[in-house]
Amino acid sequence: MADEEYDDYDEEYEGEYEGEYDEENTSRLPAWLTDTPYWAISAVLHVILLLIIGSIVLLETSDDEDDKNTIVKRVFKKQEYDPKKKRDMFRKPEILNPEKEKPILKLKEDIITEVPKGTDENNLTNKNLMADSVNDAFGTGGGAAGAYGNRFGRGSMVNEGGSAATESAVLAALYWLMRHQHPDGHWSSHQYYRKNTDEPYKLIKYEGYSDGTGFEGFDIGVTALAMLAYLGFGETHRSGQYPEFRPVMQKAMKWMLKQQARSGPPEQEGRFGKEHPEEWIYNHAIATMAMAELLVLTEDRLKLSKCVEKATRYCLRSQNEGYGWRYGYKPARNDTSVTGWMVLALKTARACTKQRLIKIDNSEYQQPFEWALAWFHTSTARSGKCGYQSPGDPGSTLLKAYEDPYPFTKDLSCMTAVSVLCRLFAGESRRNAEIKKGVSIMMEELPDWRPARNKRKSKINMYYWYYATYAMFQHGGSQWREWNKAMQESLLPTQIQGGDEDGSWDPIGEWGIAGGRAYATAINAMTLEVYYRFVRAGS
Repeated sequence: MADEEYDDYDEEYEGEYEGEYDEENTSRLPAWLTDTPYWAISAVLHVILLLIIGSIVLLETSDDEDDKNTIVKRVFKKQEYDPKKKRDMFRKPEILNPEKEKPILKLKEDIITEVPKGTDENNLTNKNLMADSVNDAFGTGGGAAGAYGNRFGRGSMVNEGGSAATESAVLAALYWLMRHQHPDGHWSSHQYYRKNTDEPYKLIKYEGYSDGTGFEGFDIGVTALAMLAYLGFGETHRSGQYPEFRPVMQKAMKWMLKQQARSGPPEQEGRFGKEHPEEWIYNHAIATMAMAELLVLTEDRLKLSKCVEKATRYCLRSQNEGYGWRYGYKPARNDTSVTGWMVLALKTARACTKQRLIKIDNSEYQQPFEWALAWFHTSTARSGKCGYQSPGDPGSTLLKAYEDPYPFTKDLSCMTAVSVLCRLFAGESRRNAEIKKGVSIMMEELPDWRPARNKRKSKINMYYWYYATYAMFQHGGSQWREWNKAMQESLLPTQIQGGDEDGSWDPIGEWGIAGGRAYATAINAMTLEVYYRFVRAGS
């Protein structure tokens, strides 16, 4: 019916009831009503009255229940991004019914659920990596799954130490990444894309740093980190709260698929990227993790299953027998950094296996996890400090990239953070002596945005902050709260606000010279997603 017809109908309907109330009008009742006995009419009216009263009671009861259960206002729903608006760095979540005492549940003081019960305190086996009860699900709001635990939605941020401030920073970072994605779908370690501008790169000038554009050869790894930042926020090529991020992920996925060798000899088939630079294995491990997580979240078998299966099998084949991974294909040398990324990649792939998204049997992961744990144990000194290639060593450096003296402190034990995280994910006890020593080592070096100045070395290391933040979150307790406070104080005020760099971080950490601004922005966003990315093991 046309709008005009609806308008005419309304006028006609209203005219039918115009005029004052009079006796003549009251007598104009339908014949069926005048013929109905009065007792029947009375019964019908009483039934209607009872239904109305009943509905009022139900509504009041429902309101009472809502009032009991809803305390924290959902301030973490979709936010509108405005680059001109001052970043909401320190806003506290709004609370309904403020007169109620303790409306938000906080972490209990140092009460940690041990996992698993009845096992040896050291628990240096992989039985928990393989157990179905140990973290194996991704997704916000209890949806599809992650490598290390059911994601429980951004509403949990308040309980775990997050806030609207951390959410604002992550969202701004994702918008920066969206604006600087190359048209073909990738992000670059060497340079980042600027649409319709020849404006030079900007970087806060700190002593001893390059222009921050990064090294060539790590585009696959940087692209994978950017994808993981979106995935951690619940954004995929199929769904998410922000429709504008969907084409970003679509392009990134298509680009990544083109980077994989689908055939060839064992040292090539399934590998992401070429054997250049020497550290190409990082590209493969992080890309496998990103593509596997994308498959778990979307169950897009048609586009992703074969890709993830081949990439996973490459990870399994390339491991050194009895230990971990290093640069190259079964290079007979090991390092904790590559091994850590490989463990994350395989644990994510195993989630694909559990959902029958790839054709790799669950038992095929058992030995690789056992060997990886053996390497972490071997490379950890009695002090609890884990080394890069030998027990307790100071870790790797980029000596050729910086002028002497080396501008970064090596007191930050990146490899200890990697080892503690992977071992906690594996189900080792928080009371394990080496775990406790490792946590103490990290607590001695809290996040601190302190650049190099004169003879003072820089303490900025975003790689360390990422791994250690996830490790400390898994550990929990008062030490986690202390770490979380320092991490937020280091990352939130230093995120760039305004201009083309809005939402990014200057790549001035130890590894920023290699990964560039896209690396720094992606990994810091992932760090700030710690509150809802993985549930605490054993909780």
